[in-house]
Amino acid sequence: MKEQLRVQPVLSLVTLLRRNVIDAAAAWHQFWFDPLDPLMLGIMRLLTGWMLFYNLLVWSLELETFFGRNGVQPLETVKRLYASRYIFSFWLWIDDQYLWPVHIACIVIAAMFCVGMAARVTSILAFLITISYSQRVPVANFGFDQILGMMCLYLALAPSGAAVSVDGLIRKWWRQRNGLSKQGVPARYASARMASRLIQLHLCAIYFWAGFSKLKGPTWWTGEAMWNVVANQEYQTLDLTWMAWTPWLPYLISHITIAWETAFIVLIWNHRLRPLMLAMGTAMHIGIGAFLGMWTFGLIMTFAYLSFADPEVWRRRISGFWRHRGSGDATVIQGGEIALNQVPDTAVTNLPGHAVALQASANMATAVATPDVSGTDSISPTVPLRNILVVATDPQHRSALREHFRSHQLECHAVDSGERAMHLLHRRQYAAVLIHGSGFFRSDLMNLVSDVADYSSLPVLVLLAGSQSLLASQFDARSDVQACSLPASLREIRSSLEAILARRGGPVGD
Repeated sequence: MKEQLRVQPVLSLVTLLRRNVIDAAAAWHQFWFDPLDPLMLGIMRLLTGWMLFYNLLVWSLELETFFGRNGVQPLETVKRLYASRYIFSFWLWIDDQYLWPVHIACIVIAAMFCVGMAARVTSILAFLITISYSQRVPVANFGFDQILGMMCLYLALAPSGAAVSVDGLIRKWWRQRNGLSKQGVPARYASARMASRLIQLHLCAIYFWAGFSKLKGPTWWTGEAMWNVVANQEYQTLDLTWMAWTPWLPYLISHITIAWETAFIVLIWNHRLRPLMLAMGTAMHIGIGAFLGMWTFGLIMTFAYLSFADPEVWRRRISGFWRHRGSGDATVIQGGEIALNQVPDTAVTNLPGHAVALQASANMATAVATPDVSGTDSISPTVPLRNILVVATDPQHRSALREHFRSHQLECHAVDSGERAMHLLHRRQYAAVLIHGSGFFRSDLMNLVSDVADYSSLPVLVLLAGSQSLLASQFDARSDVQACSLPASLREIRSSLEAILARRGGPVGD
């Protein structure tokens, strides 16, 4: 008996350790490889390609002066500079007679990269072009060139041409031409998540070391560093010497700059503080462009901030824009986003009498639907749904689901945690519970679904995001739980709830 008592704590410790390791591995995988909508990468590719195109046009003004064999930085001098280390620059092997043809070819490739034409190839070429120009003329290699190279590298690793691109338009045309329009939902890629994370972490490293390097200078401690910058006539775009009569202002800006740069690596991961950190960074870089004339550097840094943007929010904004323009848009809930097809291939029209097929399949990865505005596209439910409880950690998901259900005369409460869900289940009656898995570890999601189903005896619909789809077989083993893999349209989610309740055949609501 005593031996059993001694063994039990050991087994509990092993179980706890195993659960923590599994959760840590799941969190690591979700952080790096949870499939992501490439919308923001497409926008960053467009803006980065524009900056590269502009940069090459500027080089055209003095191409022979900087890149000629006997220019301001002679070719042999550059080769001797790099003799002890390997660098890549195709300009080290280009003769003067091919200078302009190669340069024009680079401009064309940059334009193709910008608009997303053959992006898988042109993104790699854009990176090679960027480092070739900067390495050939190291005397003119500044922060803009380094950040441009960083952006081109990570965009080359990702499917940056999957959205906001000519490639996307061609794929859509090809699907329509071959009758494959039902597969029009934007794809999600693990490589898109990885590339976004790499940009985010690279920004964190840049600001962290920039802040700590400033601490080596005594003028940053005294606050005089910012005054030295604005008083330097070489950089003055606007006259800021009036700060001499308000010395506390440049001192304050100096201290805030150091505090912001050193804290960025930590505070940027706090969702509540992230908008403030990005707003301060945007103000700083736009200020660098406006007051010091370094617009290219300021802009490329702010373009990198888009890696922190939520594709869900931007999809909804684009959806609203096209809705106001009278376009047929489609809102689709994906694993972590609400996605938009501006011209949906399988969108339901608003004409009365349009035939709609209910799909209660557990995998709704190709579902696309149009938001209900007039009510003429609503699905006649087999069971009169009335009360729905939604559990979702993301406020955007809660809002989208709540608004959709209420727009179809369905009472809906939405909460952000399992504790609040259990509290409401104790006090109110519901017809069904919908749990959005995004934001939950797999073990926590399993426990939450089991607790809700066992306590309430209500049907539970679970939306599985990313690697959570591995749990589908475990959920399907229960008769009161149905798992659906994301992405899925709001319309399909509502259809699945109706199908679940229809199979149960019980009364709904109060």
